[in-house]
Amino acid sequence: MVATRIYSGMWTLGLVFVLALQSTDALADTDWSELSPKQQELLAPLKGDWNSMTDAQQERWLKVGRKYENEPEDRQAIMRERVSTWSELSPREKAAARENYKALKEKRQGERNSSWNSYQSLDPKKRDEFKGKKP
Repeated sequence: MVATRIYSGMWTLGLVFVLALQSTDALADTDWSELSPKQQELLAPLKGDWNSMTDAQQERWLKVGRKYENEPEDRQAIMRERVSTWSELSPREKAAARENYKALKEKRQGERNSSWNSYQSLDPKKRDEFKGKKP
């Protein structure tokens, strides 16, 4: 009985230790100074919120920042404007924007599925016409 309690206590302590390590990793973040100058340029409107973002949020913005670095100047200007607009939204407005994006993405997927099903129902000659092949 005592051995069972000790074993159970050690098991619980080990589990708590593992969870503590995982939560420490979840709290770890990318310091603003680690961003490239181009990323800092794009994400400047988010600088004040950067340290309070989760790792996942920071990683999403870093992904945008990496894409930004390789875009032409006109596209970079559009991206800077959109980040600035996003940073000015309230939390409620951001949540609504995320929901709208999710709904639009699902709708587009449905449209793609519908188009693909229509394409699949065509006879092979018609499919070749869409592919640009001569029958």
